[in-house]
Amino acid sequence: MRYRRVRLLCGNVVLSEADNWYVPARLTPAMNKLLDTTDTPFGRAVQPLHFQRHTISAELLWQLLPAGWEMKPASESLDAHELCFPAQVLRHRALLTLPDGTPFSEVVETYTSSVLATARLEPIRPC
Repeated sequence: MRYRRVRLLCGNVVLSEADNWYVPARLTPAMNKLLDTTDTPFGRAVQPLHFQRHTISAELLWQLLPAGWEMKPASESLDAHELCFPAQVLRHRALLTLPDGTPFSEVVETYTSSVLATARLEPIRPC
């Protein structure tokens, strides 16, 4: 079993961090070398395996609107400048399997608040 952690970036903005636990014996030597010597995303490195991804969980780590927002008058709505974004907003866990169903990796992807940024991809300041 091996462990690998990478950050997925757009320019210099971190969009997510991915933790991978995988069985190297179920990958090709070329894939293992690529994973050991580069920061290539795991999914891209193992794409030739034609794997299937099975979502275990998708967890919201934050809610945009506070509890009870729908019961307040519109005049009490939050202004955009009042929104506070945490550093992490979403987490996915998945199992990757070979076409025959053999599992070879578990991945945990944690998405940062930067995935909510504008098209200009300016980092959002966390709370």
